[in-house]
Amino acid sequence: MQKIKVAIADDEFLFIEGLKMILEQDVDLEVVFTSTNGKDVIDRLSVDGQATHIVLLDLEMPLKDGVDTLLEIIEKEYPVKVIILSSHYNDGMIIKLLDEGASGFLAKNENPDVVIQTIKEVYKKGFHINHYILQLIRNRKIFSKKKIVGSELSKREIEILKLICEEHTNKEIADRLKLSARTVEGHRQNILEKTQCKNTVGLVIYAIEHQLIDVHISKYNG
Repeated sequence: MQKIKVAIADDEFLFIEGLKMILEQDVDLEVVFTSTNGKDVIDRLSVDGQATHIVLLDLEMPLKDGVDTLLEIIEKEYPVKVIILSSHYNDGMIIKLLDEGASGFLAKNENPDVVIQTIKEVYKKGFHINHYILQLIRNRKIFSKKKIVGSELSKREIEILKLICEEHTNKEIADRLKLSARTVEGHRQNILEKTQCKNTVGLVIYAIEHQLIDVHISKYNG
């Protein structure tokens, strides 16, 4: 498989160098650039966003913080997945950022093996929900953004949503339901629009919140 091209954005130079050293010990990963502020991340992605698959994005940075950087990446539709990094966070912020379009979250003191696993999961599936995030969702403590209820989705859309949550690709869903991949993609876009979700992790959160799927914590715990 091709190397997963990773960018690291953090305002602590020693943290960047340490994380870069850890990631590049894995033969499947390549750090393509590092930045110490969000403005530089946007500038680099605007020049050649295709050269980056994953951005590890710190929340607290000068010039443009991680939240504003994530929102601009989503708004400009750069073809990258964002994993939020932070040592200072709260439960509400985590879910908000996932809802806005982040594909995963990592505490900055996380085990290096978990960091590498999360990057690979996001590259492969488009998202990664760990034990902690799933507990937040299941406990219904902080998910407060109002969305259209699940009954607004058609029977076919709910069927496809469940398969998306089971981590099937468009092609796999198409083969299973005897549809074309283009038709499945059309349904996926309709589901995103109806649920007001921005990515696959948002759809998983939506499905859990609206009791459209029954998940076990171990399923999303790597």
